Amino acid sequence: MQLKTKVKVGNITNLSDARYCAGMGVDFLGFPIGDADGQIPFETFREIVGWVSGPAFVLEYSDTMNDDDFDKVTESTAIQHIQLNYNQLMQLGAKVENESLILLTDLAEWSVIKSNLSTYNIQYLVLAESKIPEWKLVEEINSAINVLVPQHLIEDLDEIESFPIAGILLEGSSEDKPGQKDYDHLATVFETLEVD
Repeated sequence: MQLKTKVKVGNITNLSDARYCAGMGVDFLGFPIGDADGQIPFETFREIVGWVSGPAFVLEYSDTMNDDDFDKVTESTAIQHIQLNYNQLMQLGAKVENESLILLTDLAEWSVIKSNLSTYNIQYLVLAESKIPEWKLVEEINSAINVLVPQHLIEDLDEIESFPIAGILLEGSSEDKPGQKDYDHLATVFETLEVD
């Protein structure tokens, strides 16, 4: 399936979500790797990605991740991008200078982030806005760096190609039993985004 825009599905914690989304042609799968609630161990991540091909795999970094796990994950060839926020970027500093980054931010931080584009390999900005942004500013940012926005900020998915963005964000969810999932919401989005 070919989609009209780039799609990142985050919070992938099970093989069912990973395979379903990969089959739908998404570009990125984000994995919250760690030991806290809602996260998966690195070993589980490796098992899942062994069964999935197509999308790029993203570590959704959390402050609860210890240094040993971070080193293990970033040394893995399975991870293509690290998603973190600006504070985490500043804390990790040189540890992520050579990594491909997806930066979770809001429009208010853009001026600070812009000054760091030459230091860090920031490939995408993920806008963590809760309300519909000022699209003119988003367009300006997207001309400098690829912008991904949460799907709920797009008023009409049928018009996705007219928005000044590189793509959208969706979220995976937990499953009650392996293989038993309701994909109605995601299916509706993918159906709308499918190239005719």
